[in-house]
Amino acid sequence: MTPPTDPDAAQLRRRAARSLADNRRGDAFAEVELRWAAGEIVPFRITQALDGAGLFGPEVDTACGAAEPAVDEWEAGIRYPTFEQLLLLADITGHAPEWFFDRGLEVEIDIRDTTLWWHLTERQRQQWRPPIGEFTERAIQSCTGTVEYHRTYLF
Repeated sequence: MTPPTDPDAAQLRRRAARSLADNRRGDAFAEVELRWAAGEIVPFRITQALDGAGLFGPEVDTACGAAEPAVDEWEAGIRYPTFEQLLLLADITGHAPEWFFDRGLEVEIDIRDTTLWWHLTERQRQQWRPPIGEFTERAIQSCTGTVEYHRTYLF
């Protein structure tokens, strides 16, 4: 798989901008915005969405209205995307914005406790890291518009 080119990123950005305007309508939009402001995005869902869409590289940052390495930092849970960036990310990956809040299983499954672990090579086992399930408090506090940002810097 090859990363998108600059024209591809520009096309993704235009498509996402149109979608942003469309998404700004309705009660569902307001609910998504409230959940975003509460810091409920799950970093691993960003990784899943990007992997599933075959998207990677600095063009993804550009398409999401961010500068490299922002998207990598979203995936690592150390930088929280703005609401507009979430909507752009949702559009380019083909997911509804609320999909990024879903934690999936309520009970975490440790891959090391499954038979899948024994199908991995020794190198894969050494490189394995558990999925990142939440953003750091500092990441959420630093993102303008979130509830934690308002608590930290405005009140």
